[in-house]
Amino acid sequence: MAEEFTKEIPRARRRPNCRPALYELLSLGERELRRAFLKANSRAVEGGTSLVAPDCPSPALYRLSRGWAIRTRFFPDGRRAILGVYVMGDIVGIEHALLDHSADEVVTACAATVQPIESNALSALMTRPATAVYLAWLLSEAQRRSDSIAAALSRLEARERIAMMLLDFQQRLRQRELIIPGSYNLPLTQQQIGDYLGLTVVHVNRMLRWFRSERIAYVDKHLVIIKDLERLKLLAAGTDRRAGDSPAAATKAPPASGAPLAELAAFTRHKPNRPK
Repeated sequence: MAEEFTKEIPRARRRPNCRPALYELLSLGERELRRAFLKANSRAVEGGTSLVAPDCPSPALYRLSRGWAIRTRFFPDGRRAILGVYVMGDIVGIEHALLDHSADEVVTACAATVQPIESNALSALMTRPATAVYLAWLLSEAQRRSDSIAAALSRLEARERIAMMLLDFQQRLRQRELIIPGSYNLPLTQQQIGDYLGLTVVHVNRMLRWFRSERIAYVDKHLVIIKDLERLKLLAAGTDRRAGDSPAAATKAPPASGAPLAELAAFTRHKPNRPK
């Protein structure tokens, strides 16, 4: 399984966003943690499996060698917020590793394969300076993504939030060479997307139809195809000000049953609309 895991999750080629003086230490810490995961036994789990339970100490640190997971928090009235999304190759449970109990739950979003480092072994690893610095850096990256979502919820429109989410997933998977150019699998439901971005299911559905009508991105049956990456980046940054791009177009009726494949074929042949 160790060889299989190495092939599935290539190391990110992009230099990490860190102070130059810490780069070598981070690289060493990554290698140490990687070796520890390679020694762990892989475990296949179904979608909806709890990896970190609320009000309990985290049993392990996990690496997703296949599949996605979500970090959730429920309000007393049953409403759910998704605080984070883990993609294939991410390490799960760092936020809870030092806590006696967690306020959140981490569950797999689809069938997944995880490699756990049990809590006792993790405590020993964290006494190594390089590993501790690398884990701290991973925490800072997770915090950066959380801050981006918080800023989006505060100021960005619905379509800009969705653009930011699609772009974030694309960049994270591309760094690990886990996608083909322009497309990737997205194992989240529209309800989960809404819980992540603070939108209703109806609003998510309307906005996804708008992205399709504008030839920016096609999201259907857990498949994302990005057709206009530059405009997606403008939307994600909140700087797209094109005329005639009102989301009103998204209120058109969805295609009839059986149409998505034909529509997808037509979609891939068209170029994005450009203003005159």
